[in-house]
Amino acid sequence: MNIHDRRSISPHFESRIKLKDTQRLLAPTLEGTTKLDTMFQENKAVKGLANCSFFIIKNILCKHFTNPKTFIGKATAQVLYKSATAMRKMSDKIFLLSNRKSINHLNKEFVKINPESKAYIEELAKVGNGMGDEFVITNIEDNPLKQLVKSGDSAIFVLNHPNFNKDKLSYMIINSMLNKMYIQEGKQATCPRPKILVSKNMLKLLSKKVGKIYKQCGLTEIDAGVDKRNHRYNAQSVIKLMKEFIENKSNIFIFPEGNKSVHNKPFEERLQVGIAKLIKDATNFKKHVKVIPIGIKYTDEKKSFGKIFIGKPMYFKKSHNEIIYTDGADKKKIARCSLKDAQNKIFEQVCQNIKYGVSMAEKME
Repeated sequence: MNIHDRRSISPHFESRIKLKDTQRLLAPTLEGTTKLDTMFQENKAVKGLANCSFFIIKNILCKHFTNPKTFIGKATAQVLYKSATAMRKMSDKIFLLSNRKSINHLNKEFVKINPESKAYIEELAKVGNGMGDEFVITNIEDNPLKQLVKSGDSAIFVLNHPNFNKDKLSYMIINSMLNKMYIQEGKQATCPRPKILVSKNMLKLLSKKVGKIYKQCGLTEIDAGVDKRNHRYNAQSVIKLMKEFIENKSNIFIFPEGNKSVHNKPFEERLQVGIAKLIKDATNFKKHVKVIPIGIKYTDEKKSFGKIFIGKPMYFKKSHNEIIYTDGADKKKIARCSLKDAQNKIFEQVCQNIKYGVSMAEKME
């Protein structure tokens, strides 16, 4: 690992690691990049259109939907929404044209790879190798995931959602670090594959070819609507995912803010309560449900991808008519709550620990 700066801030220390080296942490013998890079490395035109559509949604539409008395009417909001959607579709077309050969190759080769195979995990390992000398600041050297890897257990990773374009790389970086640790333990074959819950609206904006590739990368669609949601659709989408999680075959990555991440609201109000229900339901099947809070902070520093703080695991366990849980920021603290209050308590813990992770990420240098 190429660490070119390390500074201590008790009780954690951070490492500045080149992203291309971070991605190779999965399998040091791997060389070169993968055509999967094209899925994550968008050109300026694509990023420009995507950022423009995001600006419309965040700064105009969300104010309208959260406050009906704003200066724009319903008809104007609909026109702006259609415009934003058109921009996203246009960015996808430009992306397809500029990466036509790679996209076709991925549909012929990558989508056919068995996710349980070594070839699959090695392809994911190489994602980002072409990012050059960008670096990420992280506390991975403090071994926050050591016990998780030793146990071979699956976990639910909960992350804040500050940037749509960069966040999809964040979970790949974390997964890469995890897999390196599994290799060191001689457990690569049983390393849980990454699965990420995303809004079905995101995949609607993509072409079928690109959508297939993203699904192969572990994306699982759910209805993350700001107001009404299709709960039956979500239940069907999560059943297979939950089965793999219970069998320790998959880690689940979730950005609980979902579509609400674009709202100018306090963090507690942006977090979707569905994350608490998912964790509570998992306690019916797993002895312990481990939840890893991740705090992400992006900066304007030259060549910086951003800061990723990996928090201590939270443990949730069902015992008769209670949920027993630990505070991720203070592992020794044990608390109990009734099943009736469990969802609220779990939600409170998730929110508290993500916020703590973000505050720690901000302090890292």
